[in-house]
Amino acid sequence: MAVFKKLRKNKDKNLPLPEPEAVRTLDKRVGIDSYRDFFTLKNWWKSVDRKRVEASTYMFSRYLNDFPENKAFYAKLKNVNAQTVDMNCSDPGFEAMAAQYLKVFDDVITAVEEKPGDVQSACDRLSAVGKMHRAKVSGAGMESSMFQNMEEPFIQMVKYILQDRFNEKAEMLYRKFFQFCLKYLLEGFNG
Repeated sequence: MAVFKKLRKNKDKNLPLPEPEAVRTLDKRVGIDSYRDFFTLKNWWKSVDRKRVEASTYMFSRYLNDFPENKAFYAKLKNVNAQTVDMNCSDPGFEAMAAQYLKVFDDVITAVEEKPGDVQSACDRLSAVGKMHRAKVSGAGMESSMFQNMEEPFIQMVKYILQDRFNEKAEMLYRKFFQFCLKYLLEGFNG
């Protein structure tokens, strides 16, 4: 029995080559130029997802530090001092709210990844979150402009998690992604 088998050359050299995979297109509503850029954003997001608890508490604590007056909108945060809270806060209400906020962004990235050519499911998710905020806290004085307040804490969280991998491109992609999210959150809130 031969250990190394001699390979025979194919007699028919005119066999068709397999078709190359189609280049994935990204729905223009996302605001990111190409699927390749979204793919890069998604790969960076994997680092955030691996440190989900740390990322969510960092982002939410930064948000509350920057806007302590917004604590009034969160019934679960009655035991938290918004001005001094940090990511090491072990209050269950704080941790739950932080996780919910990060999960929205995670759900949107997953929805866009599943159907990059048609991101309607991501838009619907964001719109539903906006409607939920309108129903729960608009009576307490929340204004639609307050959604914008989350952008800097979001960008700072990504910067904190990515550390030396955070660069101008990462900031640009995540700002575009946040603006996409903001547009449909506002659509749901104001709708």
